Amino acid sequence: MAIGEAIIDFIPTTPGKGLADTPAFEKRPGGAPANVAVGIARLGGSSGFIGKFGEDEFGRFLLRTLEENHVDTRAVVLTREAKTGLAFVTLKDNGEREFIFYRQPCADILLTPEEIAIQYIEQAKVLHFGTVSLIVEPGRSATYHAVQWARSAGKIISLDVNLREALWPSLAAARQEIYTALSLAHIVKVSEEELAFITGNNESIEEETNQILALGPGLVFVTLGAGGCYVKTKHFATAVEGIAVQAVDTTGAGDAFTAAVLTRLVEIGLHDPRQIHDISLSTMQEICTFANIAGALTCTKNGAIPALPTKADVEERMGQVRMNAK
Repeated sequence: MAIGEAIIDFIPTTPGKGLADTPAFEKRPGGAPANVAVGIARLGGSSGFIGKFGEDEFGRFLLRTLEENHVDTRAVVLTREAKTGLAFVTLKDNGEREFIFYRQPCADILLTPEEIAIQYIEQAKVLHFGTVSLIVEPGRSATYHAVQWARSAGKIISLDVNLREALWPSLAAARQEIYTALSLAHIVKVSEEELAFITGNNESIEEETNQILALGPGLVFVTLGAGGCYVKTKHFATAVEGIAVQAVDTTGAGDAFTAAVLTRLVEIGLHDPRQIHDISLSTMQEICTFANIAGALTCTKNGAIPALPTKADVEERMGQVRMNAK
């Protein structure tokens, strides 16, 4: 289950141009937590979403998209107080992104603690959240309310740092809130750049992830783009190489990675945070390969949710990887 923002991404029809030079955009559903929820469902898992949409055409489009992708939307709230959030995403020639957000105000940041259906969270094994919903009130309090309740109920808490510097009032505020979020999480997904931001240094990836583990999480995944990922627990660390693809658009790749990790962890029987330390190195390497493939396949199509792979897509590529390894 994921909590946070679901927004509309506007993707340039002509990659490689800046916003001022882009002649047209295509509307795509997005928002990191929503991407994760759909990603899990596409990979055969059971997922739900907690959030707030504008009672407008974009909000109804997002709600319909989640439902069509078999995401449970019973905890989604519609409001007329604000419109659904928007993001314009510029694509460079290499598929990397730059964002311009229209979010102040927008519907998702107006979610309140009172609107969180606690009985809904009771059904979940994992609650996933990101830091975008921690930037302003009341969304911040609503997110922490859900996370703290889920944690006290023994649920596994997953965090995507997902730093969007332009949205924060200051980098100091971002760092402080991220530290609070890290202290509540059992599983963390972070990029190399975000890792350096959090630790404030350029030490080795091993030392930097040790600093994250010291804050409370039991499992840290560092995504390395085309290089794959690095994973660390208190018992072991390993790097798993990426999968070569022709990148068209990297939007949603990290969310696909997270969805794949959470799906596989639940599939292997993880339902208690204390079990994290029982996962073997070989199992973790298999999970990382699965997640790397999910992220890489997402890069081969435009948009976030429309590009998320199915379980069959990932397993087909997994089979090719195993064949090449022989």
